[in-house]
Amino acid sequence: MSKILIIDDELEICKQVSLILNKNEFNSSYVTSYEEFTNLHKRNFDFDLVLVDLWLKNSSKQGIDIINELKKNYNDLVIISFSGHANIDNAIESVKAGANDFIEKPFETKKLLHIIQKNLLELKQKVTINNYRNQISFHSKINKIGFSEIIDNYFEKINKIKSNSSILLYGPSGIGKNYMANFIHMTLSSNNPDTFINMNENLMNENDLLKFSSLHNYFTIYFNDFEKFNNLELLNYFDLVKNNKINASIIFDSKNPDLDDIMLKKIDYKFHFKPLMERKNEIMKLFKYYFDAFSQKKFEKIIDIDPSIETLLIKHNWPGNVFEVMNLAQNLINNLVSSPEIVNIDEIKEILDNSTGNSHLYDMNYKEAKEKFERDFLIQKLKNNNWNMTLTSKMLNLDRVSLYRKIKSLNIKID
Repeated sequence: MSKILIIDDELEICKQVSLILNKNEFNSSYVTSYEEFTNLHKRNFDFDLVLVDLWLKNSSKQGIDIINELKKNYNDLVIISFSGHANIDNAIESVKAGANDFIEKPFETKKLLHIIQKNLLELKQKVTINNYRNQISFHSKINKIGFSEIIDNYFEKINKIKSNSSILLYGPSGIGKNYMANFIHMTLSSNNPDTFINMNENLMNENDLLKFSSLHNYFTIYFNDFEKFNNLELLNYFDLVKNNKINASIIFDSKNPDLDDIMLKKIDYKFHFKPLMERKNEIMKLFKYYFDAFSQKKFEKIIDIDPSIETLLIKHNWPGNVFEVMNLAQNLINNLVSSPEIVNIDEIKEILDNSTGNSHLYDMNYKEAKEKFERDFLIQKLKNNNWNMTLTSKMLNLDRVSLYRKIKSLNIKID
């Protein structure tokens, strides 16, 4: 339920508007002056939208001042200005100050609700886009997932996909399914990153998608590990796409799907990605590709690789598949202080010996992987010190209060 704050010097108008909003499933509050707004601002300000009267009697500051203050402190906040003395100059001034919209007082209920709903939808899409951009994992650094004829054929096949298609990507962790989902989206959307909806991060219902479709020419709905979602909801989303009710394509991503599933049998395009252990002839090529890219970026030159390294790479089981190859190449370059003439096998062996055997880590975004590492690291240090907080804090050069907070935030249980 969206929270709305009304700022108007007329108490009766505040009450009237608040009643209208509450009846339409909004959670509203109101203040009648800048002073009351400041007190609320200092205590707890968690509103989605603010309605601001530009002219406030008996107030030390006016609506424009409040708009300026709100824009300075809150990025994801809708501000709608209003006035009973409306003219084009009022509207322009308030929009310049940061208001998203303007409405004349007295309000027409339908018009007020329309403006509020329209702006809240735009806010939701903005947050969706920002979340998508902020939560892009290290996977997005990848730009090569193989050298086989099958992979090449997949890219040719993608160029033939049309909008309102259904697509299934399946294979093990770290193989590049997320990258392919983004590649398909960019191809269909004419390179528009803002309309890729990752449903694992921003679950939208049917009404959300219908509204989103009215705002955009095309978007992609992406389900990572789609089996985690309610099957009935998935069928509903599938129906929206297949029957052209929305201007979108839908991508299902899975490690091991049941291909006999009724819905999956109806899917237009299927792409199966095999693990690197079954594609041994591509491992060295992939490593060399990423090693050259990272070395060129850091040292502005290509560094030679000891040929014996290929045997070592082929023997490794690659639980993280392509992403693990990419990470190995990047870590190797990061460990080099200066550019050597050649990289030998011992340098790579050391990194591989310390690499994770947990393939699920390669499905995590950076924040998730970082938290997992911190949690495992702290548990190990606490175990080494028989769960003695004082010793552990000294070893980590961390004060006890900070250590306790970190342990609590990572949900580590201490008996």
